[in-house]
Amino acid sequence: MRTINEKDMKRIILSIILAVATMKGVAQEPVNDAFKQIRYADKAFNYTNQVTFTKEGDGQLTRFVNMFPVPRTNEYQVISNLSCSDGQIIVENKYGNHVLCVDNKGFTGQQYVHSYTFDVQPIIVKVDVSKITDIRPYNPNSEPCRKYLGDRGEYIMTSHPFVVHTGDSIWAQSANVLDYARRCYEYVASHFRYIHGNWRTLDKILEEGGGECGDFTTLTINLLRYKGIPSRHNICVRLIGEYHVWGDFYLEGYGWIPFDTQMKNAFPDRDCFGYYDGSNIIVMQDFGYNIIKGLPTYWFHYYNHYWYSGKCIVGAQQTQRLNGETILIDKPVTTHIMVTQ
Repeated sequence: MRTINEKDMKRIILSIILAVATMKGVAQEPVNDAFKQIRYADKAFNYTNQVTFTKEGDGQLTRFVNMFPVPRTNEYQVISNLSCSDGQIIVENKYGNHVLCVDNKGFTGQQYVHSYTFDVQPIIVKVDVSKITDIRPYNPNSEPCRKYLGDRGEYIMTSHPFVVHTGDSIWAQSANVLDYARRCYEYVASHFRYIHGNWRTLDKILEEGGGECGDFTTLTINLLRYKGIPSRHNICVRLIGEYHVWGDFYLEGYGWIPFDTQMKNAFPDRDCFGYYDGSNIIVMQDFGYNIIKGLPTYWFHYYNHYWYSGKCIVGAQQTQRLNGETILIDKPVTTHIMVTQ
């Protein structure tokens, strides 16, 4: 009788996870080993995200809200053993993103600690797009088409003159939607420059001639959606404590294909089309949602957002730990908005 070794067992477990994900709508098509290779990264990790809130002054809080994005199992990772210190997990309706939320009348004492921890097993995905020859028409009623097409505020505007002109020009040179997707990725990577800063609207990216990782992804997705290709942002925390954004697009019959336009810009000789290296924790897929009535839309959510009202000031400090080791101590990415009662 043949003994199953650890490598075989991992392959079996991954196959089961992908099968379950397919039934739940995470993986849209069965994996075709002829063109796509999927494997576990060498290491799994335990991750903790914690924010310590401190009241400054003797005044009372009348309302306090904190939200963490909570990662889910998807095509690129397996999440397990999620544990939260406090709050309720809310599922955002359109994209299925999860948010850990505390919404109360304020905390007693001078400090309040909110945190969650989980295990993550990154999955490395490599797609050999040269082996994809059967390009199929999209099913407009499919989940990717229903969720990941169309405009999104000032960020995704598929009728924008730049998008229309550039998209038509690239399309005229393309053999099919897959060729068009690669050309869009290469065009954005080579025609825009990296500029550090906050997320930019489409007009702001064009005005400044570039942006950071999320902006490169936004430009690419505008061009893809213009030609009816479902595509989305993958909003991540890197395993070194920083944040990163890259994209993927859906190809009918083949599933989701990753791309990282900003990394192609930074390393022109590196091919980041069809390859994901498993170096991130995806906390959100796509963007722009509203969880609590009366609070603004969160366009991009990496670490946490908090709001408060009352006669005091609330400061915050974030700590991230990976396998028990601190990888980041900083003020969190936050939005301070006085909550109306």
